Amino acid sequence: MSDKATSEEQPASGGVPQREAAGRPDFGMPAVEHFRRVVVRAVGAASEGRRRLLMLTHRGPDPDAIGACEGIRHLCATGFELEAQVATVGRIHRAENLALVRALDLAFKTYDEVSPHEFCGAVLVDTQPEFGHTFLPSDIPVLAVFDHHVPPIENGGEGLEVEHRDVRLGVGATSSIVYEYLRDAGVELPPEVATALFCGVRYDTADLSRNVSDLDEEAYYETFRRGDRERIAAINHPPLPRAYYGELSRALAVARQHGALIVALLGRVSHPEFPAEMADFFLRMKGCSWVVVGGAVEEESEYVLSLRTDQHFGNAYPLMARVLDGEGSFGGHGHIAGARVPMEDLGESSVASVERRLRGNALAILGSSEEGEIPPEGRPLG
Repeated sequence: MSDKATSEEQPASGGVPQREAAGRPDFGMPAVEHFRRVVVRAVGAASEGRRRLLMLTHRGPDPDAIGACEGIRHLCATGFELEAQVATVGRIHRAENLALVRALDLAFKTYDEVSPHEFCGAVLVDTQPEFGHTFLPSDIPVLAVFDHHVPPIENGGEGLEVEHRDVRLGVGATSSIVYEYLRDAGVELPPEVATALFCGVRYDTADLSRNVSDLDEEAYYETFRRGDRERIAAINHPPLPRAYYGELSRALAVARQHGALIVALLGRVSHPEFPAEMADFFLRMKGCSWVVVGGAVEEESEYVLSLRTDQHFGNAYPLMARVLDGEGSFGGHGHIAGARVPMEDLGESSVASVERRLRGNALAILGSSEEGEIPPEGRPLG
């Protein structure tokens, strides 16, 4: 990967970074028609009883992954008259993400609940085969990929050969790409599908405030116009469990400010989505330009790291590469990056060792000249 493709941002009206709608692949025909031909051909060549499509995304899917999956499922069912099943790997934890699935009664299954022999091919949504956080079934061919993140293969190596690969670095949300497919296919958007797509665009562009293209703007307003306003409000403000406030209190106590940087390495956390939620939260603090938040997740035997930057600081992807310094796997786009570091031992000393390395790498980016009178351990937020 490199940050070249994600660095061509221009200020739009209101100071919002506006991306060029670059990176649209040339299939020699409309993208939706090429996708249709690929999946119809695969279904036609499959044996009886194996003529369904399996849709997969990254572990712990966020609203963009959920919305884009629901959009592709609807396109297959309504536009192509093909059955597609969405399967997830890893539980959904974040309250807003759970609210989205429950409010729209989305028919998602876990991968353990599906029978691979029933599917003729898989479609990867909001991820790519080369990402470390993506599960690939060994006995189902990957027919198509829909994503907007910097592909790992740009950083060397060869990617998996996929007949339909639509990866657009200039688009802020995969849900926007999927909206375009539905639009170009002339498929109507029922309120449930429109709501799912809207939440996807809304989440990954922060209500059109980051990584925005013309397509994102169109998708945002058109899906909102067709969506269910009452459900959108309920999804955006779900009830939070008591345990959430305990972890929030601990995150506030642990976080340290180093000039424009906030570092919050939390030890063990209850679920892999919490660091990303806290990264978004801390970035809102006045004077903060970038954030590094991480935590060890026992159920996944990994240290999960999230990095955010504001509109003026730069791209998150190259910063995450320097914070990791060769450890784990990561991905990102625009002002968002996430990483996972495998850990065989999640004991207190092992977690502390990982956190020391990550903190040291983050502070090294600042350079001693930028820290001034800030002590090495940083300033508490309170």
